[in-house]
Amino acid sequence: MTGAAVALCIDVWNTHDIKLARKLYSSLKPNDVLIGDRGFCAYADMFTIKKLDCDAVFRKHQSRTTTMQKGKTVGNCDKLVTWYKPRSCPKGLSKDEFDLYLKP
Repeated sequence: MTGAAVALCIDVWNTHDIKLARKLYSSLKPNDVLIGDRGFCAYADMFTIKKLDCDAVFRKHQSRTTTMQKGKTVGNCDKLVTWYKPRSCPKGLSKDEFDLYLKP
């Protein structure tokens, strides 16, 4: 295991990191672990990463409300929770991307 870069994506300067990262998901191999900031904390990304047989560690986005009574406590300030598919296409994804990312 190394900290070496294995893929690169370049786009215009005002492109959000998550859009660039989604282009690189095809570089992931089974059992890889993707680590990102709270900008990556979205159902579509978690679903896609898990579908690639990978895992992810992200901090919960500050706008995502959760109750601490649900889920399984696995450590100090760590909790496992279940996320459900959003009913409508989230902001930041086109309808085509939404349909593509969330196919079973």
